[in-house]
Amino acid sequence: MNWNLIRKTVSDRRRGTLIYAGSIALYVVLICSVFPSVKNIKQEALQNYPKNLSRLFGVQSLDLKLFNNYIVVQFLALIWVAIVGAFVISYARNMISGELEEGTLELLLSQPIERWQVLTSEGMVLLAAIVGIVVSTVLAIFVFGTLFKVGLTYGGYAAFAVLGIALFIAIGGYSFFFSALFNEHRRAVMAAAGLTLAFYLLHFAATYSRVADKIDWFGIFHYYNPFPVINGGVFPVKDILVLLLFGVVGFALALWVFRAKDIT
Repeated sequence: MNWNLIRKTVSDRRRGTLIYAGSIALYVVLICSVFPSVKNIKQEALQNYPKNLSRLFGVQSLDLKLFNNYIVVQFLALIWVAIVGAFVISYARNMISGELEEGTLELLLSQPIERWQVLTSEGMVLLAAIVGIVVSTVLAIFVFGTLFKVGLTYGGYAAFAVLGIALFIAIGGYSFFFSALFNEHRRAVMAAAGLTLAFYLLHFAATYSRVADKIDWFGIFHYYNPFPVINGGVFPVKDILVLLLFGVVGFALALWVFRAKDIT
C-alpha cells in the first residue's frame, strides 16, 4: 500500500461516501417513522402477494407487524443492496478504467509506485467506505428504531452488518476486475452491474424453478439472507466466507490483469 495514495483517494471519495451514508440514514428515518402506521394494515391485503415473495426476501411470512419483516422487505433485501451496490460499482469503475480514460493513470504510474500498490491502496479505501456505510446503516437503525420504538434485536443487526460488508466486498471484487479488464469505464460499469443483476435474477428464478435453485449457489445472493440473521442473531459463517471468497478472487484477478495491462 501507499499511504500518500490512500490519503489522496480518501480526500477524493470522502464527499461521495458521506452523501451515500447520509441518504441511507434519511431513508432509515422514513422507514422507522412510518412503521407504526404500517402495523395497522390488515393482513388480508397481503394475501394476494405471490407465495414465493416471502421466500425471495428470506422472511417466513409477510406479517409486516414485525419490524424485522418490514425492514427486510422494504429496504434491506433489495433497495439497500441497489444503493450501496451502485456506490461500490461506481467507485471501482473510477479506479482503473475511469482514470485510464481521463489520462490520470499514466501520470500516477509515472511516480515511484508499483501497480499492486495502486490497486491495494484504493482497495483498502473502498473496504473502509463499505464498512463505514454498512455500520452507519445499522447505527441509524439502532438510533431511529429506538426513537420510534419499533422493537429491535440489536445482536441480530450487528450480525447482519458483517454479512452486508461481505456482500459488498464480493461486488467490489468483480467490479475491480472489470475495471482492470476494460479500457472504457462504461463497459466496466455495464459488466459489473449486469453481473449483479444476473445474480439477482438467478436468485429470483430459484424461488420458482428447481433447475435455477440448483445453480443458485453460483450467485452471491444465494448467500445473502438477512432475515434469519437479524431474527436469530447468529453469524452465517459459511455464507460470509463464500462472499469474501468472491471478493478475494475478483481482486486477485484484477491485480493479475492490471499488472499485465498495457496502458500506453
